[in-house]
Amino acid sequence: MVAAVEAEIAMSVGMLAFALLVAAAVFAPLWLLARIGGWRTLAERYPRNDAMPPRKMWMGFAVFRGWVGYNGALVVASDARGLFLSALPILLWSHPPIFIPWADVERIEHRSTWYGRVHEIRVRRAPEVRFGLRERTYRFVQPDAAAAGVAGA
Repeated sequence: MVAAVEAEIAMSVGMLAFALLVAAAVFAPLWLLARIGGWRTLAERYPRNDAMPPRKMWMGFAVFRGWVGYNGALVVASDARGLFLSALPILLWSHPPIFIPWADVERIEHRSTWYGRVHEIRVRRAPEVRFGLRERTYRFVQPDAAAAGVAGA
């Protein structure tokens, strides 16, 4: 009887350790990519405190530092105030929401890459972070950027 209980406890501990290992293998890279790619830097310098405008695009596409892709993992919105970026709800624990006022966008640069057209957004408070929106996502926010007088919009 005691041996059976000990075996059951050992199995439970083993299953818990395996679950923790799997969680670490999934969540650690997501946190690391948010840090390396620049998302967390943008979120620290441009925290979003207000709700997104009601008109938003789910499944938006962006690329950070030229290689960290958020392909279909973004919620994007814009209005006369600025650009709102948020990760899908499952990623919010490692990707805080971002709000960049149009007044802080220095310019938008358009370039073609091997994976398609990217519209890089250069911001004043985080000039070291290179990030861009892919074509369909950029077209969604472009009218507000142009109306705000952003260079290159």
